[in-house]
Amino acid sequence: MSAREVRLPALSATMEEATLLAWNVTVGETVRQGQPIAEVSTDKVDMDLEAPYDGTIVELLVEQGATVTLGQTLATIEAEEDDMFVGLDFAAETQAPSPLPEAAPSTYDPVPPTDTRGGIVAASPPARKMARQLGIDLTEVTPTGARGQVTPIDVKSHHERAGTPPLQTQQPAVESRPESPAPVSEAKRLAVRRATVDVMNRTALVPQFTLWRTLVLDRAAQRRGDMGWTTLLVRALAASLHEHPELNAHWDDEQRTAIPHDGHSVGLAVDRPGIGLVVATLPDPSLLDPGEAGRAVRGLVDRVRNGKIRPEDMAQASITLSNLGGLGVDRFNALLFPPQAAILSIGSIRHRPIATGDGALKAMLTAEVGLTVDHRVADGADGARYLETFSSYVESGG
Repeated sequence: MSAREVRLPALSATMEEATLLAWNVTVGETVRQGQPIAEVSTDKVDMDLEAPYDGTIVELLVEQGATVTLGQTLATIEAEEDDMFVGLDFAAETQAPSPLPEAAPSTYDPVPPTDTRGGIVAASPPARKMARQLGIDLTEVTPTGARGQVTPIDVKSHHERAGTPPLQTQQPAVESRPESPAPVSEAKRLAVRRATVDVMNRTALVPQFTLWRTLVLDRAAQRRGDMGWTTLLVRALAASLHEHPELNAHWDDEQRTAIPHDGHSVGLAVDRPGIGLVVATLPDPSLLDPGEAGRAVRGLVDRVRNGKIRPEDMAQASITLSNLGGLGVDRFNALLFPPQAAILSIGSIRHRPIATGDGALKAMLTAEVGLTVDHRVADGADGARYLETFSSYVESGG
């Protein structure tokens, strides 16, 4: 056996540091791979830090409540098996710049997965998760990501070509929602405020504009069936990105150009009681049928509100949906979540008087939406065309 380090991994796309809220283990305790050994807070969410291998806890090197940086050693474990990655410094590899000027910077966990033969396969966290669920060897999947990594779309395409059962059996189950929010510690409150300040400081540097539109939803209400409004909206956001790739990008200051995102994922802004706003990510919901997408949305929201969010839920999104309609807000201006180039706000869905073609007034089901765009990535006309496509998707009921 050998002593091996447990380092702080990248638990979200924008994470640089985290607060260690609590240790769940003690020195001398035996742990198993995947067992939660600590609770950390980053980007306004709490996550479990899991043991990367079987063994015995030798040292706990960080005090509870301390701020730790990406790649910092938190503990050591006397491992039951030899480490086949001895000598590979993944943390250092994370900070090295790309040698290719046209390559997009990685927005995912820097530690790549390994195949059964010991090689290293680059893949995003959602792709790795999907491959594990479906029993797919990532070395057999053809990658299409901008940096040669496997994406969720690649895994799903490989899965469908193999003629295996559809993916709906793999969607996250809806978890129970707590009756009341759990008490929030002072360390957690401080971590939340720091994360909020970091985001607001970055968004203040982005030149952004907002386009407004009124959605008329009478036909959508009749045609959407059991599909929830949120599900309809996130599917339309992702589908519209496929048609308008200019918005599916982020600005790179060093290269002075817009870098395309690998996929078409949608961030969902969720209000977590006692914590604040949390943005979690849905891998391309337009690839799922309405039932699958609805289960994915409900599962994600419940995980956020129950404090059970997963690292793959914090992957970088292409665009975010922010909805304050349930709180009685009719219209608001949402700020960007860098490095995303777009965010869509939606207010309350209710009947309002609308002027008809003959000048009369008619009560129609409507909602006000605002599309905020990074002006470095796209112009007003680009945003207008995207908003037109999105509105057509939503108003037709998907």
